[in-house]
Amino acid sequence: MSNLTLLCRNATTFTKSEGLDEEAFREFLQRFVDARLGVYLASGGSGEGHALSRDELRRVYKIGVEVCKGKVPVNANPPEQHTAQATIEHAKLAVEAGVEVVNVYGPASLHGYRPTDAEFTGYFDEVLGAIKHPVAIAPNPVIGYTPRPALIAGICDRFSQVVAVNLSGLDDTYFIDLKDLIKRDVGIYVPLPGSLHTLALGATGLLNPEANIIPKTFRRYLDLYESGDFDALGRVYADLQRFNRHVGKWHSGSPRWLKMTMKVLKLPGGEGGVRLPYLMPEDDEAESFTDGLLRLRLPEIDELAGAAGLHLPA
Repeated sequence: MSNLTLLCRNATTFTKSEGLDEEAFREFLQRFVDARLGVYLASGGSGEGHALSRDELRRVYKIGVEVCKGKVPVNANPPEQHTAQATIEHAKLAVEAGVEVVNVYGPASLHGYRPTDAEFTGYFDEVLGAIKHPVAIAPNPVIGYTPRPALIAGICDRFSQVVAVNLSGLDDTYFIDLKDLIKRDVGIYVPLPGSLHTLALGATGLLNPEANIIPKTFRRYLDLYESGDFDALGRVYADLQRFNRHVGKWHSGSPRWLKMTMKVLKLPGGEGGVRLPYLMPEDDEAESFTDGLLRLRLPEIDELAGAAGLHLPA
C-alpha cells in the first residue's frame, strides 16, 4: 500500500438541463475509490464551485462523503472568497457534511486587490479562529498573488488545525523554503510538473485536476515512485506530461477541457457539460482535441476510448 497520497480536484457532474447529476456524480467518484485516490470536492476551477448554489454545495459534499469516506480521503476545496466571513460560512457547509479537510485560499484578488502581509495574516486569523476543523491552506498564484513562504509557515505554526499546504504553480525553491520554515509536521502537496524533484525533497503527495480523466495512471505513477522502478516511472511521468501539455491549451478554464474529455470518453456525467460562464467548445475544436488526445496513445486513454467505441489512430 502506498504511503504517498494523490488528491484530485474533482469535476462536478451536471445533467443536460444543467441540474446536479447525483447519480453520475456517485459513479464518477467511485472511479477514485477504485484507483485509491483522494478527492477535493467543489473546487472553484475544475469543480465549478462558484456556479453551485448553497443547496448544491451541501449535496456535493454529502454525496462525496457517502461514496468516499473511510475508503479514500474526502476533502472540500471551497472557491476563494473576498471576505473571511464568506469563507467561514462556506467552510462550515463542508464541515457539517462530514468532509475530512477543508482547503482555504487567501482572500480573492477581486478588482486587482492584493492583500498586504498584515491583511493576509489577519484574514487567516479570523477564518482559523472560527474553523477548528482540519484545514489545508493554499498559496495558489491563480487567485492573483503569491504570499511569501514565511507567511504560510507562520500560519501553519500558529494554528494546529492546519494539516496540509497545497501548492500549485510554484517552483522547487518555494517548496524548499516553505518546508524549511514550517516548524512542525504539516503535509505538503505538489502538482505533477517537477514532482520527481519535490517528492524526493519530501512532498506528501500530488494534487491536480488531471486525475479526473486518468486516475489509474496517476496511481501507477506514485506506486512506481515508491517501488523504486525508475525506468518505468520515467515513462509514466513522460506520458502524464504529454497529457498535461495537450490539455494545457484549455487550462485557463479547466472545466472546458475536463467536460470535453469526459464527453468524448463517455465518462459519467460527460453529457451534461459545463455551467455558465463556461461554454463547451465548438464541434470542430472538440474534434481536433479528440484527435490529439487519442494520438497520445496513453494506455488508460486507449482503454477508455475503446470502451467508448472510438477508433484509435494507427
